[in-house]
Amino acid sequence: MQSDNIGLLMEAMNRAQLKMVPAKKEHENPFFKSKYADLATVWDAVAPFREEGIVLTQSPAESPDGYIVLDTQLTHLSGQWMRSRLKMRLAKDDPQGAGSALTYARRYALGCMTGLVTEIDDDGNAASHAPSGKTYNEKFNLSLLGAPQGPLAQPLTPRPVVPPAPSQAPSEGTLAPGSAWVVPFGKTKGQRVCDIADNDLDWLCNYYVGKTKDPANATSRFRDEWEEALLNIRAEQLQRYPDPTQEA
Repeated sequence: MQSDNIGLLMEAMNRAQLKMVPAKKEHENPFFKSKYADLATVWDAVAPFREEGIVLTQSPAESPDGYIVLDTQLTHLSGQWMRSRLKMRLAKDDPQGAGSALTYARRYALGCMTGLVTEIDDDGNAASHAPSGKTYNEKFNLSLLGAPQGPLAQPLTPRPVVPPAPSQAPSEGTLAPGSAWVVPFGKTKGQRVCDIADNDLDWLCNYYVGKTKDPANATSRFRDEWEEALLNIRAEQLQRYPDPTQEA
């Protein structure tokens, strides 16, 4: 979306982009063990736009349940403007989840509208989910994150499959108990844990380990749900990747 004429706006954007430098990735994401440029860093990096008389505004718009919608607009002092709309699914449908998604959306929308790039680009490696080469214990957070507490302190083994009675032949696609646990959020929401891709399974494992290990969640009313989810996820992981130390 844009005004009828954007000639002056484009001239100002060209001058701003010639002065702009990549945003520095100076903040740590402990969950993904990666660095990122936060919103304040992105805002500072697009300062040349403000210097060229371009006002940057962002505002939430009406959105369907489970999503946030963000409008980002570049307005030149001449009155010429350009606007873009970003729709994003919430990972967690509550005020905290909406606030987190909104901050994330603001960073990426500003980058897209201005042409801003970050200091480090992994050339798509993060999106391709290449094999990590981690050991079994590292992959399933059994050594890096310390011993889990409560029900998770017990050895995690797949839940036993009860064989059918002799008169009942197992039907095609029979599921092991626990493998039909349904993902409650995110891009795999509504899918059974046995049907999602390996990288999504690993992401869910890391997510729930982070939730249960966070001291701030020690008394959370959701702990039982998180621990139950993690038991199902790890059981599925063990079905796919048997522990080599347990082989005969």
